Amino acid sequence: MKLKFLLRPALTVVFGFIGALVARSGTPPVIFAATGDYFLIVAVLAFAILGFILPDILELAGRAGITALSHQIASYLQTARKKVRKGSKITKYANAMVVDTSALIDGRLVDIVKTGFIYGTFLIIPSVVSELHRLADNPSELKRVKGRRGLESLSSLQLDKNIKVEMLSFEPDNQTVDDKLVKLASSIRAKIITVDFNLNRVAKVKKVAVLNLNELANAVKTAVLPSEQLRIQINAVGKEKNQGVGYLADGTMVVVEDAANLKGKTVDVEVLRVLQTVAGKMIFARRANNANERE
Repeated sequence: MKLKFLLRPALTVVFGFIGALVARSGTPPVIFAATGDYFLIVAVLAFAILGFILPDILELAGRAGITALSHQIASYLQTARKKVRKGSKITKYANAMVVDTSALIDGRLVDIVKTGFIYGTFLIIPSVVSELHRLADNPSELKRVKGRRGLESLSSLQLDKNIKVEMLSFEPDNQTVDDKLVKLASSIRAKIITVDFNLNRVAKVKKVAVLNLNELANAVKTAVLPSEQLRIQINAVGKEKNQGVGYLADGTMVVVEDAANLKGKTVDVEVLRVLQTVAGKMIFARRANNANERE
């Protein structure tokens, strides 16, 4: 405050002098001839007043700048906090995977988890648990078996040390269980584990990553090539005439030409072609030239 009091007179004199110089050097002679010394006096007074109020202008500008800067900092911190909160929601679950009812009923998920190929946090929404309970109490024996197997799978997963099972107390407000699963997975950037073909397609349309157990099973099935020879047991008669049907150890179906009369026997066959279908892989073969038959 004292500094401002001492600075005002000095600035007034200095700016008055500057005003006189500007008026003398920068003003055309015609104006001086018309106004006389009045123009010089006005210039000196205007610059002197500017010098007198300059400390106040600088102080106001400084306050305004500090205020604007503080607003910017506050706004940045608020935005950063929101991002942190939002990010914490996304990263709360390590490698989050939302589990569908069909994957629990299927039963293979427990064995896959035991291998250690899948790790992270399995998220179970209330609707999935309710669906399993409804199936387990259903009058139909088949549905009861499915529901109980799903509940047993869930219990086994909770005991497995390779993953963490999180039983959620909340879920999105959607009409169907599939919609809830897709919305939840999308909101927290999680994957969906399922064997449901329709859910698989809907999730991919919504840009949600899907781990389909059927696709995994097909991917790890035995790789065979045309002309390769296999030894299989003919277990059944095929749909077409004279076809026999057998299976590899991994469950892959092998359709053999002219083998309907060999049911119950083990034969050597030659692969003709491999067909990949929605249901899985099918191998078409014929009896090898050096085929041996064994009971």
